[in-house]
Amino acid sequence: MHNPFSIYWNKNWTFQIVHMEGGIYIEAKGLGVQIRKPFLATENPLTAADYLVHGEDRNRQYLFNSWKSNKNIHDFN
Repeated sequence: MHNPFSIYWNKNWTFQIVHMEGGIYIEAKGLGVQIRKPFLATENPLTAADYLVHGEDRNRQYLFNSWKSNKNIHDFN
């Protein structure tokens, strides 16, 4: 596996494993954001990358649904 790497089902993201601040991190860049989390020695890089993007996707969906529900409430006032 080369660094940076990509996952075929997440084509909008690139990933790399970085050493910084005294630790090893997996870092994802894509869709205008950069996210990272600690990378554990027991983790598979592909699985860790998938979980990282999945968590960001869930967060974006939650924020969008929250914004959408607030917009609908204000439309009726």
